[in-house]
Amino acid sequence: MKYVIRLLYLLVFIGSMVLIITGQRSIGPGGLAVMLVGLVGILVLLYLYNKKYQK
Repeated sequence: MKYVIRLLYLLVFIGSMVLIITGQRSIGPGGLAVMLVGLVGILVLLYLYNKKYQK
């Protein structure tokens, strides 16, 4: 089960990076929105990682 969760985290990370890179190529509000969605994906992954280490 741990491998499935790690694979899911990896897929979310790769998907977020793809959104950020493709959003950067598009100038305007649409590209910005795509980059923000990618940023939210990475921030969620960071939150889930750090949640283990909080008291």
